[in-house]
Amino acid sequence: MTETFGQPDIGSRIVAAFQRFFGFLGKAGFGVFLVAAAIFTLFAATFIGLMLAIAAVFLSFARPRRRAARGDEDGAPQTLEARRTADGWVIEL
Repeated sequence: MTETFGQPDIGSRIVAAFQRFFGFLGKAGFGVFLVAAAIFTLFAATFIGLMLAIAAVFLSFARPRRRAARGDEDGAPQTLEARRTADGWVIEL
């Protein structure tokens, strides 16, 4: 049995229009989701960077200051002597 398709009536046109509209809405919604995710990622990375920078500043204030080199009896700073061995370098006072 052979069937022929006639002109679509108003009901099928409305259904097709709704399908196209919701298909477009789905694609646009996914695009908006991607843009929102990129913006949230940018803000999160900026926030984490600022937190790391603030932590670095606080750590630079927290570390102890270096003392001046101790000198011998005459006030001259002590010098370390290094020599090469078979196992590597050895530092002697």
